[in-house]
Amino acid sequence: MDEEQITQLVIDELLGNITPEDAAMLNELVQEDATAAALRLEIIRLLTEGDMQGALDEKIPIERALTKLENQKNKTKKRSFRGPGTVIIAFIVLATIFLFYKQQQQADISKKSVDLQAAIYKYPVLMFGDGSFIRMDQINDNKISNLSSGPLRNTAYIHGSIHQFEKATLITARGENYQVVLSDGSTLYAGPKTSITFFLGNTAPRREIAISGQAFIDVTHDPQRPFIVDLPHDGKVKVLGTSFNVNTEEQGGIQVALKEGSVQVENGQDSTRLEPGFAASWKKGSRICTTRFNEDTVSFWRQGRYLCSKATLRDLANVMEHCYHYPVSIDVPAEVDTSRFVDRELVRGNSIETFLNSGVVFPSHSKFIFYFDKDSTLHISLNHGPSTNHR
Repeated sequence: MDEEQITQLVIDELLGNITPEDAAMLNELVQEDATAAALRLEIIRLLTEGDMQGALDEKIPIERALTKLENQKNKTKKRSFRGPGTVIIAFIVLATIFLFYKQQQQADISKKSVDLQAAIYKYPVLMFGDGSFIRMDQINDNKISNLSSGPLRNTAYIHGSIHQFEKATLITARGENYQVVLSDGSTLYAGPKTSITFFLGNTAPRREIAISGQAFIDVTHDPQRPFIVDLPHDGKVKVLGTSFNVNTEEQGGIQVALKEGSVQVENGQDSTRLEPGFAASWKKGSRICTTRFNEDTVSFWRQGRYLCSKATLRDLANVMEHCYHYPVSIDVPAEVDTSRFVDRELVRGNSIETFLNSGVVFPSHSKFIFYFDKDSTLHISLNHGPSTNHR
């Protein structure tokens, strides 16, 4: 197995830059070699989760991706609207490249680059196409043209292009929600660790955003300009004026739950029109399933509440990062991650220790060990001995 070749193919795959021939080659490699398949999954995890140190430890040659990104730079304006996934991947690649050169070549790195790497999921940021960004928790009214903040500093108002950019991506922090009011009056309520790409001005022939994560959207009615929401796995929502919830992490799939109005939901395999009180759900490559939903349950996240049912520690790791500001590492092998949290509610601000020590079933009656490292990452593992939990 040529690890470097597989690594580069996976990078091309993540950047959406892979040729049909290379895609077929990669598919054949991972189908025939379990080690290659595991390597692909690990590279995807390292890059998409932003595990910078992990990427360096694995010696992933991602600096090669810089050339590819630079070659694509002049083509960006000619491309159709693209979702936040590619933007985030590009950011992670660039941020890791900066870190790589700092550690391996002692190169000079601008303070902006270092700050951007540190800010991912730590502060809400508005990121632009050239890698520059604004920390949304530090914006002051009238200091940045066409951008202002609400009195509680968790709301931003967009009035037009910013720094000559017509498009931007909001990336929210761990453990907090953020609200953006677009120039047309539509409001985006974004959950933690959510990315939303949108146009800044109000002159485009149609209104279009792309979401990865969880958001509630209240669309201003405009019959002349439809509102389009692009989702992962070819998902798309078309509306004129309505309010609905989007969750791209719904039990490994995607859910669109309609509160008011009417929307058309598509996923490349199927298409359906939703009525209020109904939700459309699907996983990659599957048809759309339509069911009624409980509005209170679907909107719990806006109150910082998350219901956990039959969840393993790995299932909970992402939810924990929606409730708390620190990253979470599950130091338990997948084959022994058999704990189950049954019908428990994780509430933002409540003690994580209380949650971990209640409402969980252990087949082996093992205990938790959890502690914070020097980088403020919460590590959770299991202790099969007689000792008690500690932090």
